[in-house]
Amino acid sequence: MKKFLSLVALLAVVLTANAAYPDKIKRIKAPKSATLVGVVYCGDLPMSGVVVSDGEQTTITDAQGIYRLKSKKPCSTVFISTPYGFRAVSNGDVRLNYWRHVQYEPKVQERHDFELERVSDSKFSLLMLSDTHFCNNPKIEDLRHFEQLVMPAVKSAAEESGDIPSYAFILGDITWDRFWYETGFDIERVPSYLKEQGFPMPVFGVMGNHDNDPSTIPDAAADFNGAKRYRKVFGPTYYSMNVGRTHIVVLDNIVYKNEVKPNQKQHEGVVGSRNYDLCIDDVQLAWLERDLSYITNKTTPIIVCMHAPLHTYDGEGRVISGLTKGSDKRLVELLKDFKQVRIFSGHSHRTSSFVHEQYPNIVEYNITSVGGDLWKTPNKCGMNIGEDGGAAGFRKVVFDGDKCLNLWCNTEVVGGSNIPFRAYDMNVVSGIYKDDELLQKLCTLQRKQKDYSDAAYADYVYVNCWAWEQGCSLTISENGTPLTVERVKDSDPLAAKVVFAPAAKTTKKESSKTNRLSVSANMFRAKCTTSDATLTITFSTPSGEMFTQELVRPVAFPVE
Repeated sequence: MKKFLSLVALLAVVLTANAAYPDKIKRIKAPKSATLVGVVYCGDLPMSGVVVSDGEQTTITDAQGIYRLKSKKPCSTVFISTPYGFRAVSNGDVRLNYWRHVQYEPKVQERHDFELERVSDSKFSLLMLSDTHFCNNPKIEDLRHFEQLVMPAVKSAAEESGDIPSYAFILGDITWDRFWYETGFDIERVPSYLKEQGFPMPVFGVMGNHDNDPSTIPDAAADFNGAKRYRKVFGPTYYSMNVGRTHIVVLDNIVYKNEVKPNQKQHEGVVGSRNYDLCIDDVQLAWLERDLSYITNKTTPIIVCMHAPLHTYDGEGRVISGLTKGSDKRLVELLKDFKQVRIFSGHSHRTSSFVHEQYPNIVEYNITSVGGDLWKTPNKCGMNIGEDGGAAGFRKVVFDGDKCLNLWCNTEVVGGSNIPFRAYDMNVVSGIYKDDELLQKLCTLQRKQKDYSDAAYADYVYVNCWAWEQGCSLTISENGTPLTVERVKDSDPLAAKVVFAPAAKTTKKESSKTNRLSVSANMFRAKCTTSDATLTITFSTPSGEMFTQELVRPVAFPVE
């Protein structure tokens, strides 16, 4: 009997030692004004110094891993900024449990604990996807195209990363709000769908304009109420985390309005016009200032993920701000003192890279939609391309300490190459333009649209290099002799034919405005000395990748 009791006592000790840490903290001493309390822990150990926030207030956990927030629960969530070497545990699908949805009225105290797990993340990879526009629309077959074009590329990128931690960010417009009530594919459907497809890594959401509930009443609370369903699925619309040596911030720069407009199109469940402003509000900027105050080492790499870009192009191809109400300048002011800042954005459905004019330590990668032109072009031409003619795809970012590799992954065709450019033999393009009535009509309706049937483009080769960023190089040689390469802001011939010319069929009104979406900022050209000599095109990236293509002319146009 004594031996049996000893075994029971020993078992009790073992169970106590292995018990989750919150079991030891049955009650948290806190004033009534501390309406949000809880414990952050890893196994049976408390996690001290972890930043916790309600979207306005921030605090850090004490030596017992306890946090206490005097919160009015303004954002209906409470969340942590996971520390280096740890991550929140999974909730069973593609999401991690770094946030909780509040349950009670602002004055009622409630407890939310957060469990972390250790992870070796000195080296890690991130996939930056944007504008998936899930909607289950049978006309464009978005889900089929995602499964056949995007998922294989995502899984391949994950396999190449091996055992290092990998995470994916979908940079807004995860869904297509217009179809929430028509097809039933809404924001709530996303996590289970991605799990069903075997998405190979945790996914973090970024709020996009199409992720708001279109049934929202257009009043002063439209922005908050429009994101209610998003918050219940993906948590806070802005938050932060630490991975490796890198601090990652997700921002919400969509202010939803959903105003009712005269003669607006009617769609099932849609109340207003689904309009919005592109800016970061004061509350969020104040939160960001507090969040960054905990990052005292200014050499810490900073990543900012948001939907609308900080930089964009106007109708003439000039770089302008993508945000309004001065929020662009205030954001830059908060970031400018960090040695390396990378901003990843979407929204534009085009691929661009910008270096801030005043602060070259701030670089932005504006990423096209993985669905190209809203998933339409695969059925039109068998290729998944964006509005600027670039291949649909995503960026893979690999960090090793503070060193960064920034790679491009195509999702243009099933099993296609990952060459991040497309070359055009303009002698062939000229014939395409001459014979295509819709292209000619497009050039008439859009006076600044380039008419490539003009003899001025004879013997040129054009290269749309969508993965271009600072530090890249592009060389073109003819029979071994280097040609002079110049960067131009010109139309992409394939996008003009496949994306824009079909709309000219029903358009009658002439426009003097530039169709900015057909213009690629990543277009290069060279004048050849002959019309048929073989060309060698070599593209190199700052990450050390090199892509070479032999261009045997004449080169067939990508589509008939």
